Amino acid sequence: MRSILTEIRLPKEAEFGLFSLVHGDRLGSMIGRFAIRSRLYAVSFAAMLSFSAAIVATFEGSLLNTNLTLDLVHDIGWWNQFLLAFPTLIYIAGSYFGAFPRTLKQLTDTGVLLASNNDWKKVRRLTKSKLTNPIFVLLPYVAGISAAALTSNVLQSHGTWYDTDQYIAGLLIPVHAFFLYFFMTFLALRLYSAFLILQMLFRFNVNIQPFHPDGCGGLGSLMEQSGKLYWGMVAFGVVAALGVLSNTFVYSLELFGLYNFSLLLSYLLLTGIAFFLPLYALTDSMRAAKQKLLVSIEERYRELNARQGSGANNLDKLSDENVADLEALKSLQKTARSMQVWPFNRDSLIRFVCAAATPLLVISVGMFIFR
Repeated sequence: MRSILTEIRLPKEAEFGLFSLVHGDRLGSMIGRFAIRSRLYAVSFAAMLSFSAAIVATFEGSLLNTNLTLDLVHDIGWWNQFLLAFPTLIYIAGSYFGAFPRTLKQLTDTGVLLASNNDWKKVRRLTKSKLTNPIFVLLPYVAGISAAALTSNVLQSHGTWYDTDQYIAGLLIPVHAFFLYFFMTFLALRLYSAFLILQMLFRFNVNIQPFHPDGCGGLGSLMEQSGKLYWGMVAFGVVAALGVLSNTFVYSLELFGLYNFSLLLSYLLLTGIAFFLPLYALTDSMRAAKQKLLVSIEERYRELNARQGSGANNLDKLSDENVADLEALKSLQKTARSMQVWPFNRDSLIRFVCAAATPLLVISVGMFIFR
Protein backbone atom coordinates (compact mmCIF):
# COMPACT_ATOMS: atom_id res chain seq x y z
CA MET A 1 0.00 0.00 0.00
CA ARG A 2 2.82 2.37 0.84
CA SER A 3 4.30 1.85 -2.62
CA ILE A 4 0.99 2.80 -4.24
CA LEU A 5 0.27 5.88 -2.17
CA THR A 6 3.49 7.69 -2.94
CA GLU A 7 4.21 11.23 -1.85
CA ILE A 8 3.67 13.94 -4.44
CA ARG A 9 4.44 17.59 -3.99
CA LEU A 10 1.66 18.95 -6.18
CA PRO A 11 -1.38 17.49 -7.96
CA LYS A 12 0.58 16.15 -10.90
CA GLU A 13 -0.68 15.39 -14.38
CA ALA A 14 0.42 11.79 -13.87
CA GLU A 15 -2.65 9.70 -14.57
CA PHE A 16 -2.13 7.41 -11.57
CA GLY A 17 -1.19 10.03 -8.99
CA LEU A 18 -2.69 9.98 -5.53
CA PHE A 19 -5.53 12.30 -6.60
CA SER A 20 -6.83 9.92 -9.24
CA LEU A 21 -8.33 8.29 -6.11
CA VAL A 22 -8.16 4.76 -7.59
CA HIS A 23 -6.15 3.49 -4.63
CA GLY A 24 -6.80 1.87 -1.29
CA ASP A 25 -7.78 -1.58 -2.52
CA ARG A 26 -6.01 -3.94 -4.91
CA LEU A 27 -9.05 -5.09 -6.89
CA GLY A 28 -10.63 -1.64 -7.18
CA SER A 29 -7.25 -0.09 -8.00
CA MET A 30 -6.61 -2.65 -10.72
CA ILE A 31 -9.98 -1.99 -12.38
CA GLY A 32 -9.66 1.76 -11.96
CA ARG A 33 -6.14 1.90 -13.40
CA PHE A 34 -7.23 -0.16 -16.40
CA ALA A 35 -10.15 2.23 -16.96
CA ILE A 36 -7.89 5.29 -16.79
CA ARG A 37 -5.09 3.89 -18.93
CA SER A 38 -7.27 2.39 -21.72
CA ARG A 39 -10.85 3.55 -21.33
CA LEU A 40 -12.14 2.07 -24.60
CA TYR A 41 -10.48 -1.30 -24.03
CA ALA A 42 -11.66 -1.38 -20.42
CA VAL A 43 -15.27 -0.62 -21.38
CA SER A 44 -15.12 -3.26 -24.14
CA PHE A 45 -13.65 -5.82 -21.76
CA ALA A 46 -16.38 -5.12 -19.19
CA ALA A 47 -19.05 -5.55 -21.86
CA MET A 48 -17.51 -8.86 -23.02
CA LEU A 49 -17.30 -10.07 -19.42
CA SER A 50 -20.99 -9.33 -18.98
CA PHE A 51 -21.84 -10.87 -22.35
CA SER A 52 -20.26 -14.15 -21.33
CA ALA A 53 -23.59 -15.33 -19.90
CA ALA A 54 -25.25 -14.74 -23.26
CA ILE A 55 -22.55 -16.79 -24.98
CA VAL A 56 -23.11 -19.71 -22.59
CA ALA A 57 -26.88 -19.33 -22.95
CA THR A 58 -26.53 -19.54 -26.73
CA PHE A 59 -24.86 -22.96 -26.52
CA GLU A 60 -27.37 -24.13 -23.92
CA GLY A 61 -30.36 -23.05 -25.99
CA SER A 62 -31.73 -20.61 -23.41
CA LEU A 63 -30.82 -17.37 -25.19
CA LEU A 64 -34.02 -17.40 -27.27
CA ASN A 65 -36.35 -20.18 -26.23
CA THR A 66 -40.14 -19.89 -26.51
CA ASN A 67 -40.57 -22.89 -24.20
CA LEU A 68 -39.20 -20.85 -21.30
CA THR A 69 -41.26 -18.36 -19.34
CA LEU A 70 -38.23 -16.06 -19.51
CA ASP A 71 -35.33 -16.54 -21.88
CA LEU A 72 -32.24 -14.33 -21.86
CA VAL A 73 -33.22 -12.27 -24.90
CA HIS A 74 -36.35 -11.06 -23.10
CA ASP A 75 -34.71 -10.58 -19.69
CA ILE A 76 -34.46 -6.78 -19.87
CA GLY A 77 -33.18 -6.57 -16.32
CA TRP A 78 -30.10 -8.66 -17.07
CA TRP A 79 -29.09 -6.73 -20.20
CA ASN A 80 -29.83 -3.54 -18.32
CA GLN A 81 -27.67 -4.17 -15.28
CA PHE A 82 -24.75 -6.11 -16.61
CA LEU A 83 -24.30 -5.19 -20.26
CA LEU A 84 -25.06 -1.47 -19.80
CA ALA A 85 -24.54 -0.44 -16.17
CA PHE A 86 -21.18 -2.13 -15.51
CA PRO A 87 -19.40 -0.81 -18.64
CA THR A 88 -20.82 2.63 -17.82
CA LEU A 89 -19.15 2.51 -14.41
CA ILE A 90 -15.86 1.67 -16.11
CA TYR A 91 -16.33 4.65 -18.43
CA ILE A 92 -16.99 6.97 -15.46
CA ALA A 93 -13.88 5.71 -13.69
CA GLY A 94 -11.70 6.50 -16.68
CA SER A 95 -13.34 9.77 -17.65
CA TYR A 96 -14.03 11.41 -14.28
CA PHE A 97 -11.37 10.15 -11.92
CA GLY A 98 -8.70 10.02 -14.60
CA ALA A 99 -9.17 13.77 -15.10
CA PHE A 100 -9.36 14.76 -11.42
CA PRO A 101 -5.58 15.27 -10.93
CA ARG A 102 -5.45 17.49 -14.04
CA THR A 103 -8.39 19.52 -12.76
CA LEU A 104 -6.61 20.22 -9.48
CA LYS A 105 -3.47 21.18 -11.38
CA GLN A 106 -5.43 23.60 -13.58
CA LEU A 107 -6.90 25.25 -10.49
CA THR A 108 -3.37 25.62 -9.14
CA ASP A 109 -1.89 26.92 -12.40
CA THR A 110 -4.65 29.53 -12.86
CA GLY A 111 -4.04 30.89 -9.38
CA VAL A 112 -7.39 29.83 -7.90
CA LEU A 113 -5.86 27.43 -5.40
CA LEU A 114 -3.17 29.16 -3.34
CA ALA A 115 -2.54 26.31 -0.92
CA SER A 116 0.94 26.17 0.55
CA ASN A 117 3.14 23.08 0.66
CA ASN A 118 1.99 22.45 4.22
CA ASP A 119 -1.63 22.73 3.08
CA TRP A 120 -1.04 20.16 0.34
CA LYS A 121 0.54 17.83 2.90
CA LYS A 122 -2.67 18.04 4.94
CA VAL A 123 -4.73 17.27 1.84
CA ARG A 124 -2.53 14.27 1.01
CA ARG A 125 -2.85 12.96 4.56
CA LEU A 126 -6.64 13.30 4.38
CA THR A 127 -6.75 11.54 1.01
CA LYS A 128 -4.57 8.66 2.15
CA SER A 129 -6.49 8.22 5.39
CA LYS A 130 -9.79 8.01 3.50
CA LEU A 131 -8.60 5.69 0.75
CA THR A 132 -6.98 3.29 3.24
CA ASN A 133 -9.77 3.54 5.81
CA PRO A 134 -10.96 0.00 6.65
CA ILE A 135 -14.58 1.00 5.97
CA PHE A 136 -13.66 2.40 2.55
CA VAL A 137 -11.78 -0.82 1.75
CA LEU A 138 -14.35 -3.30 3.07
CA LEU A 139 -17.63 -1.64 2.12
CA PRO A 140 -17.33 -2.36 -1.66
CA TYR A 141 -16.71 -6.03 -0.85
CA VAL A 142 -19.70 -6.09 1.48
CA ALA A 143 -21.89 -4.59 -1.24
CA GLY A 144 -20.56 -6.98 -3.89
CA ILE A 145 -20.87 -10.13 -1.77
CA SER A 146 -24.36 -9.11 -0.58
CA ALA A 147 -25.50 -8.57 -4.17
CA ALA A 148 -24.04 -11.92 -5.22
CA ALA A 149 -25.79 -13.68 -2.31
CA LEU A 150 -29.13 -12.04 -3.08
CA THR A 151 -29.00 -12.90 -6.79
CA SER A 152 -28.12 -16.50 -5.92
CA ASN A 153 -31.62 -16.86 -4.50
CA VAL A 154 -33.24 -16.54 -7.94
CA LEU A 155 -31.22 -19.33 -9.54
CA GLN A 156 -33.86 -21.93 -8.66
CA SER A 157 -36.60 -20.19 -10.64
CA HIS A 158 -38.01 -22.90 -12.89
CA GLY A 159 -38.71 -22.19 -16.53
CA THR A 160 -36.12 -19.41 -16.80
CA TRP A 161 -32.76 -19.20 -18.52
CA TYR A 162 -31.04 -18.91 -15.14
CA ASP A 163 -32.58 -22.06 -13.65
CA THR A 164 -29.45 -23.84 -12.47
CA ASP A 165 -31.24 -27.20 -12.41
CA GLN A 166 -31.26 -27.05 -16.20
CA TYR A 167 -28.67 -24.46 -17.26
CA ILE A 168 -25.30 -23.22 -16.03
CA ALA A 169 -25.45 -19.70 -17.58
CA GLY A 170 -27.26 -18.43 -14.50
CA LEU A 171 -24.25 -19.26 -12.34
CA LEU A 172 -22.54 -16.21 -13.87
CA ILE A 173 -25.19 -13.85 -12.47
CA PRO A 174 -23.74 -13.75 -8.91
CA VAL A 175 -20.27 -13.13 -10.40
CA HIS A 176 -21.56 -10.24 -12.51
CA ALA A 177 -23.55 -8.87 -9.57
CA PHE A 178 -20.46 -8.89 -7.35
CA PHE A 179 -18.39 -6.85 -9.80
CA LEU A 180 -21.25 -4.44 -10.55
CA TYR A 181 -22.06 -3.54 -6.96
CA PHE A 182 -18.45 -3.77 -5.78
CA PHE A 183 -17.28 -1.19 -8.31
CA MET A 184 -20.37 0.99 -7.95
CA THR A 185 -19.69 1.29 -4.22
CA PHE A 186 -15.97 1.76 -4.85
CA LEU A 187 -16.63 4.74 -7.14
CA ALA A 188 -19.28 6.24 -4.85
CA LEU A 189 -16.76 6.36 -2.01
CA ARG A 190 -14.18 7.97 -4.34
CA LEU A 191 -16.71 10.61 -5.34
CA TYR A 192 -17.26 11.39 -1.66
CA SER A 193 -13.47 11.60 -1.25
CA ALA A 194 -13.30 14.12 -4.10
CA PHE A 195 -15.85 16.25 -2.23
CA LEU A 196 -13.79 16.12 0.97
CA ILE A 197 -10.60 17.05 -0.92
CA LEU A 198 -12.22 20.07 -2.58
CA GLN A 199 -13.85 21.10 0.68
CA MET A 200 -10.47 21.12 2.45
CA LEU A 201 -8.64 22.88 -0.39
CA PHE A 202 -11.17 25.68 -0.53
CA ARG A 203 -10.89 26.25 3.18
CA PHE A 204 -7.31 27.33 2.56
CA ASN A 205 -6.26 30.50 0.77
CA VAL A 206 -8.08 30.75 -2.57
CA ASN A 207 -8.43 33.41 -5.23
CA ILE A 208 -11.92 33.36 -6.73
CA GLN A 209 -11.85 35.63 -9.80
CA PRO A 210 -15.27 37.29 -10.24
CA PHE A 211 -14.59 38.56 -13.76
CA HIS A 212 -12.96 35.43 -15.13
CA PRO A 213 -14.11 34.71 -18.72
CA ASP A 214 -15.46 31.28 -17.74
CA GLY A 215 -18.24 32.99 -15.77
CA CYS A 216 -17.54 30.75 -12.76
CA GLY A 217 -14.86 32.73 -10.96
CA GLY A 218 -12.04 30.77 -12.58
CA LEU A 219 -13.61 27.45 -11.58
CA GLY A 220 -14.53 26.42 -15.12
CA SER A 221 -12.24 23.38 -14.92
CA LEU A 222 -14.36 22.04 -12.05
CA MET A 223 -17.50 22.61 -14.08
CA GLU A 224 -15.89 20.60 -16.88
CA GLN A 225 -14.98 17.93 -14.34
CA SER A 226 -18.61 17.46 -13.35
CA GLY A 227 -19.55 17.56 -17.03
CA LYS A 228 -17.55 14.35 -17.48
CA LEU A 229 -20.36 12.59 -15.62
CA TYR A 230 -22.91 13.63 -18.25
CA TRP A 231 -22.88 10.58 -20.51
CA GLY A 232 -22.66 8.31 -17.49
CA MET A 233 -25.78 9.98 -16.11
CA VAL A 234 -27.54 9.51 -19.45
CA ALA A 235 -26.56 5.83 -19.52
CA PHE A 236 -27.83 5.27 -15.98
CA GLY A 237 -31.02 7.09 -16.95
CA VAL A 238 -31.48 4.42 -19.61
CA VAL A 239 -30.67 1.78 -16.96
CA ALA A 240 -33.37 3.17 -14.64
CA ALA A 241 -35.89 3.36 -17.47
CA LEU A 242 -35.21 -0.19 -18.63
CA GLY A 243 -35.55 -1.31 -15.03
CA VAL A 244 -39.02 0.22 -14.91
CA LEU A 245 -39.96 -1.38 -18.24
CA SER A 246 -38.63 -4.75 -17.06
CA ASN A 247 -40.64 -4.54 -13.85
CA THR A 248 -43.74 -3.62 -15.84
CA PHE A 249 -43.63 -6.05 -18.77
CA VAL A 250 -41.57 -8.95 -17.38
CA TYR A 251 -42.61 -9.01 -13.73
CA SER A 252 -46.11 -7.45 -14.18
CA LEU A 253 -45.65 -4.61 -11.71
CA GLU A 254 -47.68 -1.41 -12.01
CA LEU A 255 -45.97 1.17 -14.20
CA PHE A 256 -46.54 3.90 -11.62
CA GLY A 257 -46.33 1.62 -8.62
CA LEU A 258 -44.26 2.27 -5.53
CA TYR A 259 -41.31 0.13 -6.64
CA ASN A 260 -40.93 1.83 -10.02
CA PHE A 261 -41.43 5.25 -8.50
CA SER A 262 -38.73 4.52 -5.91
CA LEU A 263 -36.39 3.40 -8.69
CA LEU A 264 -36.80 6.65 -10.63
CA LEU A 265 -36.57 8.76 -7.49
CA SER A 266 -33.35 6.98 -6.51
CA TYR A 267 -31.91 7.74 -9.94
CA LEU A 268 -32.72 11.45 -9.63
CA LEU A 269 -31.29 11.67 -6.12
CA LEU A 270 -28.09 9.79 -6.93
CA THR A 271 -27.37 11.67 -10.15
CA GLY A 272 -28.06 14.97 -8.41
CA ILE A 273 -25.66 14.07 -5.61
CA ALA A 274 -23.00 12.85 -8.04
CA PHE A 275 -23.21 16.00 -10.16
CA PHE A 276 -23.58 18.67 -7.48
CA LEU A 277 -21.85 17.28 -4.37
CA PRO A 278 -18.23 18.00 -5.44
CA LEU A 279 -19.29 21.47 -6.60
CA TYR A 280 -21.16 22.18 -3.37
CA ALA A 281 -17.82 22.30 -1.55
CA LEU A 282 -17.03 25.55 -3.40
CA THR A 283 -20.16 27.62 -2.78
CA ASP A 284 -18.95 29.13 0.51
CA SER A 285 -15.73 30.33 -1.14
CA MET A 286 -17.60 31.86 -4.08
CA ARG A 287 -20.12 33.52 -1.75
CA ALA A 288 -17.27 34.94 0.35
CA ALA A 289 -15.51 36.25 -2.79
CA LYS A 290 -18.70 37.98 -3.91
CA GLN A 291 -19.22 39.57 -0.52
CA LYS A 292 -15.58 40.70 -0.40
CA LEU A 293 -15.93 42.38 -3.80
CA LEU A 294 -19.15 44.15 -2.78
CA VAL A 295 -17.53 45.41 0.42
CA SER A 296 -14.52 46.76 -1.51
CA ILE A 297 -16.86 48.60 -3.91
CA GLU A 298 -18.75 50.15 -1.00
CA GLU A 299 -15.47 51.22 0.59
CA ARG A 300 -14.38 52.81 -2.67
CA TYR A 301 -17.68 54.71 -2.86
CA ARG A 302 -17.31 55.92 0.71
CA GLU A 303 -13.82 57.21 -0.13
CA LEU A 304 -15.20 59.09 -3.12
CA ASN A 305 -18.06 60.46 -1.04
CA ALA A 306 -15.72 61.61 1.74
CA ARG A 307 -13.37 63.29 -0.74
CA GLN A 308 -16.17 65.22 -2.46
CA GLY A 309 -18.35 65.90 0.59
CA SER A 310 -21.93 66.94 -0.23
CA GLY A 311 -20.97 67.36 -3.88
CA ALA A 312 -20.73 63.61 -4.31
CA ASN A 313 -24.52 63.48 -4.69
CA ASN A 314 -24.58 66.13 -7.40
CA LEU A 315 -23.07 65.19 -10.76
CA ASP A 316 -22.81 68.85 -11.80
CA LYS A 317 -20.32 69.47 -8.99
CA LEU A 318 -18.13 66.48 -9.80
CA SER A 319 -15.18 66.50 -12.13
CA ASP A 320 -15.30 64.38 -15.25
CA GLU A 321 -12.79 62.03 -13.68
CA ASN A 322 -14.90 61.55 -10.55
CA VAL A 323 -18.07 61.08 -12.62
CA ALA A 324 -16.29 58.36 -14.58
CA ASP A 325 -15.19 56.75 -11.29
CA LEU A 326 -18.76 56.84 -9.97
CA GLU A 327 -20.21 55.31 -13.13
CA ALA A 328 -17.52 52.63 -13.08
CA LEU A 329 -18.37 51.80 -9.46
CA LYS A 330 -22.07 51.51 -10.29
CA SER A 331 -21.32 49.23 -13.21
CA LEU A 332 -18.94 47.17 -11.11
CA GLN A 333 -21.49 46.86 -8.32
CA LYS A 334 -24.17 45.71 -10.76
CA THR A 335 -21.82 43.07 -12.13
CA ALA A 336 -20.79 41.96 -8.65
CA ARG A 337 -24.41 41.56 -7.51
CA SER A 338 -25.10 39.28 -10.46
CA MET A 339 -22.02 37.18 -9.73
CA GLN A 340 -22.80 33.47 -9.28
CA VAL A 341 -22.10 31.74 -6.01
CA TRP A 342 -21.97 28.27 -7.55
CA PRO A 343 -19.46 26.86 -10.06
CA PHE A 344 -21.85 25.99 -12.89
CA ASN A 345 -23.71 27.97 -15.52
CA ARG A 346 -26.97 27.72 -17.44
CA ASP A 347 -25.56 25.37 -20.07
CA SER A 348 -24.36 22.87 -17.48
CA LEU A 349 -27.74 23.00 -15.71
CA ILE A 350 -29.55 22.37 -19.00
CA ARG A 351 -27.32 19.37 -19.65
CA PHE A 352 -28.07 18.02 -16.17
CA VAL A 353 -31.84 18.47 -16.64
CA CYS A 354 -31.66 16.71 -20.03
CA ALA A 355 -29.75 13.81 -18.48
CA ALA A 356 -32.23 13.63 -15.59
CA ALA A 357 -35.11 13.49 -18.09
CA THR A 358 -33.61 10.49 -19.92
CA PRO A 359 -35.70 7.88 -18.03
CA LEU A 360 -38.97 9.60 -18.95
CA LEU A 361 -38.01 9.70 -22.62
CA VAL A 362 -36.93 6.04 -22.72
CA ILE A 363 -40.03 4.91 -20.80
CA SER A 364 -42.28 6.83 -23.19
CA VAL A 365 -40.61 5.23 -26.22
CA GLY A 366 -40.70 1.81 -24.55
CA MET A 367 -44.40 2.07 -23.73
CA PHE A 368 -45.12 3.04 -27.32
CA ILE A 369 -43.17 0.06 -28.67
CA PHE A 370 -44.42 -2.60 -26.24
CA ARG A 371 -48.03 -1.45 -26.27
